[in-house]
Amino acid sequence: MSTTDVPAEDASQSADDKVETRSAANEWVETALTLLFTVAAVLFVSFIAVVTGIV
Repeated sequence: MSTTDVPAEDASQSADDKVETRSAANEWVETALTLLFTVAAVLFVSFIAVVTGIV
């Protein structure tokens, strides 16, 4: 007896439509994370430059 339940395939959408919907919904998250890590990297390098006396 199997304990794994596999849902039936949703025939109303193709796989391409599902991927496109998912990527469109998460596009702003990707942009926000990219901006956040970029700002964090710039601030970190600036901090190291000030601490070491380069600036």
